[in-house]
Amino acid sequence: MTKLFLAFIFSAAVCAQAAPAKPVKSEESLFLDLQKTGLGALNELDEKRKFLETVKLEKQKIQGKMLDAIYENAFEYYKNGNYEDAKDLAAKILSIDPNYEDAQMLLEASNQLRGSARPGMSEKIMIEDRFKTALGYYTEGRIVEAHAKMQEVVKLSPNNIKAKYWLTRMKEDLKEYYFEAGSDAYRQRDLKGALDHFYNALLIRPRDGLLIEWITRVEDELRQQKANDKLKEALEYYAQGKLLAAYRGLKGALEVQPGDSKAGKLLNEVKSEIENGFIAAGKKLYGVRKYTEAIGEWDKAKPYTGNMSYINKLIARARQQMKRESDEKRRKSEEAARRAREEEERRAKEEEARLKAEAEAKRKGMTVTEVMKKPAGVSTENRLASQQHYLEGLKYFQNSNYEKARDEWTIARQLDPENSDTAAGLKRIEQILAGGQ
Repeated sequence: MTKLFLAFIFSAAVCAQAAPAKPVKSEESLFLDLQKTGLGALNELDEKRKFLETVKLEKQKIQGKMLDAIYENAFEYYKNGNYEDAKDLAAKILSIDPNYEDAQMLLEASNQLRGSARPGMSEKIMIEDRFKTALGYYTEGRIVEAHAKMQEVVKLSPNNIKAKYWLTRMKEDLKEYYFEAGSDAYRQRDLKGALDHFYNALLIRPRDGLLIEWITRVEDELRQQKANDKLKEALEYYAQGKLLAAYRGLKGALEVQPGDSKAGKLLNEVKSEIENGFIAAGKKLYGVRKYTEAIGEWDKAKPYTGNMSYINKLIARARQQMKRESDEKRRKSEEAARRAREEEERRAKEEEARLKAEAEAKRKGMTVTEVMKKPAGVSTENRLASQQHYLEGLKYFQNSNYEKARDEWTIARQLDPENSDTAAGLKRIEQILAGGQ
């Protein structure tokens, strides 16, 4: 970026008489402009990569335009015989972009001509030498080198009619050269090389129908070749049991060749196997009551399934089971706490009765056992109360509220141990809660 900025300052200094160049945008302003065009938030890694590539391309475009402007000024110095300044500007361009071929050509020409006592004559001699070299290459059949050298002659001497004529002839021969080279590469099944040669020919003759036909054919074959390579790689992964890698390979094959029926059929089979694998793993985890992990496996199956409702049903069933078990755990915890409270209350009552009995025994001069001994038989009052608790428990039992029914019948049993109905009822509840009928 620093080199780019220095080059811009330098070109501005030497182009004082030229039209003012448009201001160069910074990377920050480019970022804002790209957001305005709908790039949006860059959340995904792929989006960020594309954005950085776009910024890089924009920087290259800006650099290319600036270097072209500098080259125009350098060439203007060259035409005016100011070879020293032309050389300096050409060297500046090459320090920024070493592949700028026209700057290299201008640097060589300026070095050759600077310091000449008769610049005009020296330039004519240099142009003639290059012209003869180009023709020499052409005579030897070195078409590419001849064309490149004659291009230099035309660029350095734009009004050279003779050079333009030969350049036109060489262009036609160069097109044929690239076409033949492309045909040879195609016969050797070097499809990429063939395509490169055909495109080089097309740059010379952009509307040549035969070239376009060949390029279309080779691109189709190259796509098929790439698809076949990806398909072969995917089959190897499939044979090794690497289903996810096989899936990615098949997707890549179909991206290159969307209509490949073999890849499409195999992709469906691989998707089915991947889906079944995740479903089976989830069911196994479900069987050992690892419901969260089971749901995770079933979620992984979603991208590969053709029956999303089935996956969702499995997940819903696992969540319902988790809720049922959670509710049951909470119920048992509450029941244990209730029984603990009742046991504590019972012990407190027993302790209170014992203390009262001790006091009563001391007052009456009796033993504690004699005082606490229950009178024989059940009083009428206790029998009626027992029957009342039995009826209350029966209502709860009929409404399937077995816990409440058991509480009522337990009290009834304590009030009247001889009440056979309460004994039978309590036994029935124990059978139901134990899973019996």
